[in-house]
Amino acid sequence: MNNFSETVRNAADIVKVVSEYVTLKPAGSTLKALCPFHAEKTPSFSVHREKQIFHCFGCGKGGDVFTFVQEIESVSFREALNILAEKCGVPLPSDSGFDDRKAEEKKHLFETNERAAAYFHKALDSEQAAAARQVLQKRQIESAFVEKFQLGYAPKSGLLSILKPKDPVGSGLFLKNDRGEVYDRFRHRLMFPIWNDRGKPIAFGGRALGYDDVKYLNSPETPLYAKSSVLYGLHFAREAAQKAGRMVVVEGYFDCLSLHQNGIGNVVASCGTSLTQQQVGLMARYVPEIVMNYDPDAAGQNAMRRSIDLLLAKGLRVRILHLPEKLDPDDFVRKHGREVYSRLLTQAPYFWQYLIADAGKRYDLTDPGMKGTAVRDVLQVVVKIQDRVERLEVARAVAEGFKVPEAILFEQLNLTPGRNEPRPRVLAQQTVNKPALKDSEKQLIHALLQDREAARNIEPFLSSGILAGAWSYPVIAGLVQNPDRNIEHVLGSLEDEQLRQEVRAAVFEPFARVTAEEALSSIAQLYETQLVKKEREIREQLKQYGSGAAPPDLARQLMEVAVEKSKIKSLKP
Repeated sequence: MNNFSETVRNAADIVKVVSEYVTLKPAGSTLKALCPFHAEKTPSFSVHREKQIFHCFGCGKGGDVFTFVQEIESVSFREALNILAEKCGVPLPSDSGFDDRKAEEKKHLFETNERAAAYFHKALDSEQAAAARQVLQKRQIESAFVEKFQLGYAPKSGLLSILKPKDPVGSGLFLKNDRGEVYDRFRHRLMFPIWNDRGKPIAFGGRALGYDDVKYLNSPETPLYAKSSVLYGLHFAREAAQKAGRMVVVEGYFDCLSLHQNGIGNVVASCGTSLTQQQVGLMARYVPEIVMNYDPDAAGQNAMRRSIDLLLAKGLRVRILHLPEKLDPDDFVRKHGREVYSRLLTQAPYFWQYLIADAGKRYDLTDPGMKGTAVRDVLQVVVKIQDRVERLEVARAVAEGFKVPEAILFEQLNLTPGRNEPRPRVLAQQTVNKPALKDSEKQLIHALLQDREAARNIEPFLSSGILAGAWSYPVIAGLVQNPDRNIEHVLGSLEDEQLRQEVRAAVFEPFARVTAEEALSSIAQLYETQLVKKEREIREQLKQYGSGAAPPDLARQLMEVAVEKSKIKSLKP
């Protein structure tokens, strides 16, 4: 398994893998992005192409390509290994050496869903599927997009005999009645495969073609599928969204599909009444701005308003696209075309502009009481903006929009322009006491990462104990013992999380090539620091005896420190 892990590690370029989740931009010798693990306005997430590691200077998360996939996908190492192997085209070994029943269950479910998707797609050409084809024709869905989105048809029966799954009900594709009979969950429905962000089918949505009470039926939750954590069409929209710097969110399958067909590729569907925290977190990985384009009915508009709070809490910019004629995105783009929709999308107002305009329709703003209510309604949302400066500027825009004094809004939002807020003392003390690597330690680590020969030069000082007092000793020792190891191999064995973060941050610092003389000088500095500390401790013990006789052992130790300090001169170039 170790050999397989290394094969995958060598095949997986961390820059390419991370770029599938966030937008990386060159910054000197590294690449930067907004961190996908915490909300931020200024990029503090860095990726090192040469060292094949990542580190966030904001939240402290870091590691290699395996760690990144584990964190971003919330999966085990085994699952991350399989995901990366698949991405890189590395075949999985028949005997992986893992006893992971959950991973095997997920693998079987993936295979079951892939076969079901193929079955439904093929059935779309059958005689029984005439009603499904009529719906697609009415919606003007072209055959190319029927293929791209793998649309299909679920007959009234037959899937069970084709798939023969180990656990029919657990797959989400079948139900069991009171008599213990298993039957198809989706019957006589137009089928939409639902994918994860890697484009793997994990569930299905089915639209009724008859007079079924439930117009749209979705798969239940399974080990692969949690509705609150999935965005329909994300794997199609991701690249276009990153290029555009924004993602458009619609409600339904056809809304998403029609916009993609009309060349608007940065669109996903929430396929639910409103967005969830998990879905917002997914989008925040890729873009800083979201455009909400929900249906114009009351349910859609209420869901849109609830979603604004979640988006702002994640530090995202929010625009609202409210289409004219009370049309949903699918109907509108079919009636008016791509150019008109794209123009409206470009002009979509920010959420506060939309809320002010909407308040003018819902309230009589000439009435003082109603105007006060309207202002409060908008401020309840504005207060959710995470960045204080942005919140201040939006408050000014709201004051101007409602023609009320800025000071009143600032007071309600607890904002005072130009106020210098004192920093908490406790935080300052914690920062001072926080351990940090010495420059000499950083220089030695860089020397070992730059040149394998450095390990041979440094090894004698490890065995003699000269570097034993350095905080980074476990890291230096690990790199010396195996110069070919990736830095994350060494850091992975540490229990000190703070040291891990400090070393990763140091690796990202720009260092010129470290000469043998400079490395020797760093060793001397570290040893001198160690001796000075020991000398101070001995002298503190001697003070306890005052003018009396001190134990001979302390005097001997002090003499040994003095001798060692004299040797340091021979280490310095």
